[in-house]
Amino acid sequence: MPGLAERLADLASGVMLDDAHVTGLSHLSPEFVRMTLSAEAFRKATWVPGAKLQLRPRRGSMSLRTYTPTSWDADRGVTELVAYTHGNGPAAQWFERVTEGQTCAVFGPRRSIDLREAAGPVLFVGDETSVALAHALRTIPAETSYVFEARDPLALTDVLAQLGITERVAVVPKAADRVELLQHGHTAAVQVPYTLIVTGDAATVHAVRRDSRGWERKPRRVMGKAYWAEGRTGLD
Repeated sequence: MPGLAERLADLASGVMLDDAHVTGLSHLSPEFVRMTLSAEAFRKATWVPGAKLQLRPRRGSMSLRTYTPTSWDADRGVTELVAYTHGNGPAAQWFERVTEGQTCAVFGPRRSIDLREAAGPVLFVGDETSVALAHALRTIPAETSYVFEARDPLALTDVLAQLGITERVAVVPKAADRVELLQHGHTAAVQVPYTLIVTGDAATVHAVRRDSRGWERKPRRVMGKAYWAEGRTGLD
């Protein structure tokens, strides 16, 4: 029998969250899942590229995990997610066992990074957790250069290729000093004025923001958001 806290969480979920149905599911790699969700509530929602959608991976809890929709079709009530499912947390476990036809509870979309505000050419810097945002950026008419850090650069390069992100892309090994990442970011900033978008590891976001102040071609605007930090949970 579920405890009182679990029953209250499920009751609150029924009031606050919307039901969405998994209508499409494919694996881009062992750690990346591409998923299509449909919901009547999506027809009434206002979505902008870069907004976030939160998903409840476990019943009996109000703990939510945040993902970036890569597209939104309000007429059909359909959205698509690209989820990085590393680790062994509740969200990774849910994505591991989910099948088409299942129902999940979601909250949103809600404001996060508004990609419409990225003016001119864009330099995008991120990691595996930034892939969905990079894919959502393709809905914006902007010439974009991408620099990613990754634990497995070849694997991430393959995932990006499956999503159509193949031009002006550099993927470097993740390193504590971030020297190679910063060097690629510096040299990729060839057109001015441009917008710098940096997301992913909090330490990387901080390092890129700081380093870009000294670049010969400084960004006109910096848009950044930390998605995770070593030893911490629940940044969003």
